[in-house]
Amino acid sequence: MPRPLMNNRSESATWTARTGATSPTRTKVLDGRRSARYLRALKALDGSGKLATADVDELVGAVHREFAEKFCTTPLGIVSRCYLGTPYEVHTLALDGSIISHYRAGEPLPHGMDRARSLAESERYLAIEVYPDRLMCVRPDGTTVLLESDR
Repeated sequence: MPRPLMNNRSESATWTARTGATSPTRTKVLDGRRSARYLRALKALDGSGKLATADVDELVGAVHREFAEKFCTTPLGIVSRCYLGTPYEVHTLALDGSIISHYRAGEPLPHGMDRARSLAESERYLAIEVYPDRLMCVRPDGTTVLLESDR
């Protein structure tokens, strides 16, 4: 039986950058530049800390369209740096339930998204897409860096 590619503890996994297509036996991850529509949706997460239900639905819809149009797997969630100020550090968008949450320093993130936290805190990335076995770092210009676990 193959070993799992990753567990939920970030300190035990080593990440390596990859370019190019993923293995055909794995889920298809969108590895190209993200659209302007998608980048606008990600930036809207930090607007005020509170979005109306219609705004959340629109934002989640834009994220889902980005992946569906390319026949790719939708991430489990997205982690981004939070600009609401102290005490908040990062925020998440859980795509399974359209949940947007802002997290204080040291507060654990759900669903294995904690492994993306240190990357999300960096100004180098607009957001980190979290998949079961990898992370996709999205830069502000829409280019991406794929990180995979070596486990």
